[in-house]
Amino acid sequence: MRAKLFFISLPVLICLVVFTTKFKTDVSAFFIAGDNAEEILLASEIQTGSLSRRYILSVAAPENRTVSKQFINEFSSLLKEVSGISDVWRPGEKRGAVKVLKSLYIPHSAQLYSRNPETYIQETLTEAGLNEKAKALKQALLSPQAGLVKKIAKKDPLLLTLNGFKSIADQAQTVINADSQYQNLIIETIPSGMNVNAQLAIQQKIKSAFTQIQATEVDNYQLDMTGVPVFAAATQSRIEQDIKSISILSSIALGLLFFWIFRSFKVLFLVATILVAVIATAVLVTQVVFGSVHGLTLAIGSTLVGICIDYPIHTIIHAQTVDVSQRYAVTAKIWPSMLMGAVTTLIGYFALGLSGYPGFQQVAVYAGTGIVVALLLTRYLLPGLITGDKQQARNKNAFSIRWLKLCHRYRSVMLLVLLVISLFSLWTMNSLTWMQDLQELTPELNELKAKDEAIRSRMVSLEPGRFILVSAENTEQVLQKAEQVYNILDQYKEQGYLTDYFGLYPWILSQKQQLLNKQKLAENLTEQKLQWWNNALREQGLSVKHLGSLSYPETNPLTLTQVLDSAVGRLIKNQLVIGDERILLIIWLAKHQPEVLNTAFTDMDHVQYFSQRDLLNRMSADYQQRAELMLMGGLALIALLLWIRYKSLWKMIQTLAPSLLSAVMILALWSLADVAISFLHLVGFLLAVAICVDYGIFFQENRSGNIALTYQAMGASMFTSALAFGSLAVADTATLKVLAHVVTSGVVLGFLFCPIIIKKAIKEN
Repeated sequence: MRAKLFFISLPVLICLVVFTTKFKTDVSAFFIAGDNAEEILLASEIQTGSLSRRYILSVAAPENRTVSKQFINEFSSLLKEVSGISDVWRPGEKRGAVKVLKSLYIPHSAQLYSRNPETYIQETLTEAGLNEKAKALKQALLSPQAGLVKKIAKKDPLLLTLNGFKSIADQAQTVINADSQYQNLIIETIPSGMNVNAQLAIQQKIKSAFTQIQATEVDNYQLDMTGVPVFAAATQSRIEQDIKSISILSSIALGLLFFWIFRSFKVLFLVATILVAVIATAVLVTQVVFGSVHGLTLAIGSTLVGICIDYPIHTIIHAQTVDVSQRYAVTAKIWPSMLMGAVTTLIGYFALGLSGYPGFQQVAVYAGTGIVVALLLTRYLLPGLITGDKQQARNKNAFSIRWLKLCHRYRSVMLLVLLVISLFSLWTMNSLTWMQDLQELTPELNELKAKDEAIRSRMVSLEPGRFILVSAENTEQVLQKAEQVYNILDQYKEQGYLTDYFGLYPWILSQKQQLLNKQKLAENLTEQKLQWWNNALREQGLSVKHLGSLSYPETNPLTLTQVLDSAVGRLIKNQLVIGDERILLIIWLAKHQPEVLNTAFTDMDHVQYFSQRDLLNRMSADYQQRAELMLMGGLALIALLLWIRYKSLWKMIQTLAPSLLSAVMILALWSLADVAISFLHLVGFLLAVAICVDYGIFFQENRSGNIALTYQAMGASMFTSALAFGSLAVADTATLKVLAHVVTSGVVLGFLFCPIIIKKAIKEN
């Protein structure tokens, strides 16, 4: 009855996985989690907001040649027709700004003319200052922009409207590419940058459009692109390839190994179906808990096969030595060891979920579910599926038997050698070096990182990934804080620590500052100053009748919503992240001295100098501390369980020692090789210990009473775990390679050390 129910429900389970599971491949969602509301909101924006939907295209001409403006204009027009692209513009382009200037900013000129109205008024509303203003007005009316100036001057004779925008005009000269060998375009897409399938289609259309327009050119231009969608697509491609390679390799290797051990297609089929049920259930539970399943979860979780197969291996090897009627009984006999081994492994994965990596929380749920399901199916289903006559225990794993006998014969010598090596390993651990830059964990993206840096360096002197992050509960508060930051940044510009910055002014000021500007202006526009202004106009030959009045209209303060809804909204929306409870404002920085700005805002609440690399490195340090605590906590909990089970400190030490010594020796090897280790290595060590403790438990308890049979089963388990984790080494993703090296080495050494360290079990042979 159990078997029928299992085989009927299995296809349903598989269909649920295929048709209901949502998979993700965004590496940042797997690795990065903020420790505060600002970082969490910013991480969400990077993953799904406007920052994630933008490309930077770079068109390069051959050396000593230039990219024609006509080519860029035609390419832009072609890109605007691509479905999925919402806008295309050149860096520094202020398209729509003139129209908005006339319709939106002229009525608010008395409110937005300065961030420091007292200083502006002292310099401008003097007899000499107004004379200079009249001269500037005359020059503007004679310039190519005279049409715009006339419309502004009718309502704003002092041209207060243009005052704040002088800085924008100056910045535009540095933003628009001066090196004509390269021309750049910015593209914003409708789909999120993490919608990889949609972004791949858009990228292909961009390349097709470039090829089409390139055919009309004599020069052979080259197209490069960067942006979150480019990194997301490349990452998904690598992860998908990793999953495919790992799955194929581990499946074939484990299948061949299993068949070699048991010489039975039926047994292979039974275990394979159990593992399919285990993986399908793990995927569904992860989907329910997190709403999606990450690709790296599947890649790392594929190693679950090597762990979960241990329970069927032990059951089959022991069950085949007894009659069919006794197979449930013999499974029940070894059940306590399997249960204890599963609990210690679960502790390792549970601690993995506390390591700090968001993705490892998924891995913990995925693996924990799989282990529990595999354990229950092995205990209550598998013995009834094993048919065939009783068999004598065979040397299906001759290496295990030979090693067992060798250890039994030369145990004293081997124990002494192991002790010496262990002491030497402990001594060398003092020279361990820790990885300081978390970006070293993604070397597979180095080419893309280099291209991204090169493209951005041709556009503007902005420091990529470095900015001032201002946070508040509402728009008014965040704008007021930003204005305080602007004042501090102005001081650093004067001192030479910062070349420039890009905030929201002159597009918007806080309502408090706008009202102050208006008040100060009204207080200082006296009859005497009006007379000075009229005299200045007459001296320049300008009309007092049309330009002599300095009466500015009463208007409500300009709001951020009005600006965002206008044609220039796209120019600043990438500097705002609006959440349900907080608003973030990003102030981009040009070249600066990070060590100075990093400490400039320590006294201001919810204002911080933000560096993406520094954040990652800080997270690396945090993860390292958590991983160390996690490692110690996990080991302490495992040791406590073993002590409670055996009621003997010595037995507990014996059982735990093989796994601990294997981890120590691996650390020593990394130290001797002068390889920097990260918290990922510690995570791998904990997993290796949690798995290796199973070997110590089975060897210590030897519930079958036949140590050779027990060690044979352990050997088969070791080979499957080593193969499963070793398969991760074929991945391009550095994270998977780290786990492959650490865990594979750990389980092999832990298995080999058991008969050397656990003396009692050997004597019982």
